[in-house]
Amino acid sequence: MSHVLLSSAAALLLGAIAPDQRQETAPPTQDIRAIVREAAFDPKTYFPSKYTKDRSIVRIAYTGDDYGWPVYSIAIAAGCLEGETIPRDNCASRLRARMVRAPAIPDAARPRLLGAQLVTRVKETGATSPEEVRQALRDMNLEWVEADLRTCPGALATLTRSAEAAWVPDAIINPTPGDEMASLVLHADIVRVELQQYARLTTYSGWIAERSPAAWAVEMASTLEPCWGSISNPPPWF
Repeated sequence: MSHVLLSSAAALLLGAIAPDQRQETAPPTQDIRAIVREAAFDPKTYFPSKYTKDRSIVRIAYTGDDYGWPVYSIAIAAGCLEGETIPRDNCASRLRARMVRAPAIPDAARPRLLGAQLVTRVKETGATSPEEVRQALRDMNLEWVEADLRTCPGALATLTRSAEAAWVPDAIINPTPGDEMASLVLHADIVRVELQQYARLTTYSGWIAERSPAAWAVEMASTLEPCWGSISNPPPWF
């Protein structure tokens, strides 16, 4: 009998504290950060097509430090897109870039601060699910812009220089003692670069080292900066 009474008392005690334990808590910042990146900063979603998942040939994603704060992402696509009333003979000359960028912060010391503030603002809305995050992003004033590489000064020349980047570090080609310490980098902003062709994909992810694809990607973004304009296509989070 005493065992039964003890079990009943334990059940009452557990019942009293269970509601507090079951209370929903806000998702960790890293979860919101990942959802924001997927919803708005995945360059594979910038040139969608009903025939292929992604029309882009170049994809750039700039993220801040070890935490991967979403700063900006750029996709470049060639040819005509669905819905364009352009003679097919003119499609070969089409070369456009689209970008999503976190809202600007006056006098921001580091680009990563843009992404960190954006994720913080989304989290403060109480959004937890991907759909709620997408809804919250609609009020965040993210940049969603497009540029024509054919008319943007220096853009084609910069695109060509992607082949000159050191996709393989010198320390791998000709390793020498001490190389690993000479290139020791802490909490650097990271850039992911992808060059896509049919049945072929070249990828780089790393810090903005001299002559690296990341350095080229930052140069590409700088070249396109004065050429961004409005775009009628809805952003990926809509």
